[in-house]
Amino acid sequence: MGINISESSTIKELLDQHPYLLHTFVGLGLMCVGCPADAFHNLSDVAREYNLDKSKLMAHLEKVIDDVTAGKTIR
Repeated sequence: MGINISESSTIKELLDQHPYLLHTFVGLGLMCVGCPADAFHNLSDVAREYNLDKSKLMAHLEKVIDDVTAGKTIR
């Protein structure tokens, strides 16, 4: 993978840097997007809140970012 995100990356930081992740978050059923706490909640918080495997969540987001960077269409 070309990019590594941190478990301490906030949702706001990720969306500011990679706005297309909005569709990924919504597609995963993560309603943290647009929440007033998105500036404070990080990936570790999201994984805990939604009972997700943090490593798998981060790997999925990194893959989406890599795919977009490589010019692949995301869905």
